[in-house]
Amino acid sequence: MSLVSFLYYQKGMSQHEIADKFGLSNMTVSRLLQRAKEHEIVKIHVSFPFEIDDSISNSLETQYGIKKAIVIKSEGLSDEEKSELIGRIWAFNMNLSYRNDYVLGLGLGITIGHMVKYLLPMKTKNVHVVQLMGGLTDVTYKSPFTIVQETCRKLHAQGTYVTSSVVVENKKVRDSVLYDTPTGKQIRDLWNKCDEAIFGIGTIDKGYILSPELVHGHDIEELRRDGVIGDIMGHCINAKGEFVSTHLEERLVHVPLEIFKKLPERIAIAGGKKKADTIRAALLSGIITTFVTDKETAKNLLNQ
Repeated sequence: MSLVSFLYYQKGMSQHEIADKFGLSNMTVSRLLQRAKEHEIVKIHVSFPFEIDDSISNSLETQYGIKKAIVIKSEGLSDEEKSELIGRIWAFNMNLSYRNDYVLGLGLGITIGHMVKYLLPMKTKNVHVVQLMGGLTDVTYKSPFTIVQETCRKLHAQGTYVTSSVVVENKKVRDSVLYDTPTGKQIRDLWNKCDEAIFGIGTIDKGYILSPELVHGHDIEELRRDGVIGDIMGHCINAKGEFVSTHLEERLVHVPLEIFKKLPERIAIAGGKKKADTIRAALLSGIITTFVTDKETAKNLLNQ
C-alpha cells in the first residue's frame, strides 16, 4: 500500500500506469489507495487561504444569541483586505453547502461584491435571486444590480431586479414603486418567500449610509440628531440596536422591516475597525441569525 500510494500521490503516476507496472487491475489499485487512507498510511491535508477561530466564534454566538458566527483570523490586514476575506469565506461556504429550490435575497456593498466575485459557478436548480434594495447610480461590482446579475450567472439562477433607485423623491413615489405596480407586487411576493438574505452593515461614521451620491449632507445631519449610527438594509439603527424611524427611510425602496424580520436566515457579512460600533448595534438588534467577520472586530465586540 505504501509503494502504490507513493507512486500515485508523490510521483504523480496514474492508477492505470501503476496497475500496468505491477500487473494489477485498476480496481485493485483503487482499493489499495482507499485502504491506505483507512490505515492512515496516507493522510490528506487541505490548506485553505483562511483560518477560522472556533473559540471566538462560539463566544460571539453565546454573547449575542445568534445561531452561527464565523470568525476569520486576519492579523495584519487592512479593513479593505478584511472585507475581501470575509466575502471570500462566505462564497466558499455557499459553494460548499449549495442547494436547490430556494429564494435568495441579496443586499448591496463592497463585501457582498467580493462574495459574488469569489463564488464559483454551480449548476443549481430552481433557485431565484432577488434584489432586496433599489439600485445605485453606478453599476460596479458593489451595486445591487451587478450583484444579483453575477450571482444568477454563477448559480444558473433566475433573477428579479428592483429597477428603481434605492432613494426616491418622497414616500408617495416609494409607495408607488412597491405597491401600485404589478412589478412591485412580484418583488414583495418574492421578498416574503426568501429563504435567506445576505447583507452588509452600513455605518454613518464614514459620513454616509448607502451611497454618497444618494444620501446628502442634510440627511446625514438629521440621522445623527435621531441617534442613528448605521443601517441594516437601509433600516436605521441606534447604538442600542433599536430601529429608528426616519424621514430618509420613507424614501427608500427596500425590503420592509416587518418582512425582513421574518426571513428564516438573515446572514450579515461585515468587519473592520471603522464598523465595530455599528456591527455591535446590528447584533444587539436581534435581526442577525448568522454573522461572518474578522478576528479583530470579533474581539472588539466581545470586550464591550
